[in-house]
Amino acid sequence: MIRTVRRYARLYRAFLSQSLKNEMIYRSNFLVLVVMDFAFMTLNVLLFRIIYGHVDTIAGWTFHQSMILIGTVGIVREMAYLTFRQGFLELGDEVRRGTLDAYMVRPMAVNLHLAFRHVSLTESLGEGIMGVILVAYGFAHLEGVSWLTLPIYLFFLINSLAIYYGFSLLMNSVVFWVLKSQELNTIVYFFMETSRYPGDIFRGFGKLFFTFVIPIAIIVTAPASVLAGPLRWEILGPAVLVSTIFLTSGLWVWQKSLRHYSSASG
Repeated sequence: MIRTVRRYARLYRAFLSQSLKNEMIYRSNFLVLVVMDFAFMTLNVLLFRIIYGHVDTIAGWTFHQSMILIGTVGIVREMAYLTFRQGFLELGDEVRRGTLDAYMVRPMAVNLHLAFRHVSLTESLGEGIMGVILVAYGFAHLEGVSWLTLPIYLFFLINSLAIYYGFSLLMNSVVFWVLKSQELNTIVYFFMETSRYPGDIFRGFGKLFFTFVIPIAIIVTAPASVLAGPLRWEILGPAVLVSTIFLTSGLWVWQKSLRHYSSASG
């Protein structure tokens, strides 16, 4: 097990190094994308600033707590692009062209090879940096919080990444049955977009649905709540359960879907 982890870590470093070299060829494009990410995040902050000009809290979340929430979205999204997101965006083209064949004959798990093959730093770097700034800003303006919660926050960031990965696996597994996958990627995109609002806005059946079926109520709210106030185990406990369910089911559905792939030869 340890040997396998080390092997994949070495492969990831090699893919990351190559991806960064490719992206640095077009430095102006790199800078433009980073600036656009900063602008997008700034607009989100301004929107919340306007909303909080009329209300004190949203579902019990203050402005500074919401900044932690928005910042966490940026961090999770950047973590995804540094691991698997860009590779899955290209999966539909790989299946249509039949080039997925090459992944299936190499001594590496297909889903990990797809994830690591094209690691993107530019797609969400500005958002990730801005996310760290917003989390630090919101945390610094809260009272009664402790720096000791940071390790727990990091743990739940990784837990949220596992949820995101499992959800992406489930969505992208459909490309083996459909010709166009752009709509699937749109679903995955808005999955993170809608998670920038507190999960506490949901009630009743909606809360159950958006926690265990489409987990937008928990993927970002869980880690953000660690820094935003007292630990809420009623959120953190289900977050670990949801990540386990989505990761396990995503991998299972992915393996079943690969068997449906007929390859370039038909």
